[in-house]
Amino acid sequence: MRQELLAWFAQEGLLLQNITTGSEDPEHDEVKVIVRAPIVALGHGREDFRECPDPVAFGYPESCLELMTLDDFHWFILRWFEGAVAAGRARCFVCNKVLDNTSGHPWDAVFVSADWHCWLVVHFDCKRYLGRDLKGRNPFEVELREPEMFDLRLTESEGQ
Repeated sequence: MRQELLAWFAQEGLLLQNITTGSEDPEHDEVKVIVRAPIVALGHGREDFRECPDPVAFGYPESCLELMTLDDFHWFILRWFEGAVAAGRARCFVCNKVLDNTSGHPWDAVFVSADWHCWLVVHFDCKRYLGRDLKGRNPFEVELREPEMFDLRLTESEGQ
């Protein structure tokens, strides 16, 4: 992850920290601090967690983070999820069904800020069960993959 993006997350108070100590030998006890940027989830399976996409990798200018607010970043992540849904890669975090825009089951991108700092997608009808499905999970126990590259350009009808 680019240092500028990591610094932006730190500025916004969005870095996750995990602090552990080795308690087996008090003489050589060490403190280990792991810092992780927010993550995105394309579903609730082990293989569904991704590093947060970097706007620069999607054609934003290098200086974009200087001007971005958290709301702007939420918009960027929503666009990324729209690309994932269009590609058939996103599943509801609760019911695990593939999300689409034609089934009549609307979905939403959600930012979980308590304990996680994670963006995920969920059907509107499934949102009430989200807390149950996050319970007992630890963001430091998931293996992260690189985020997929989706086309985030606005279509002509969206730009109007």
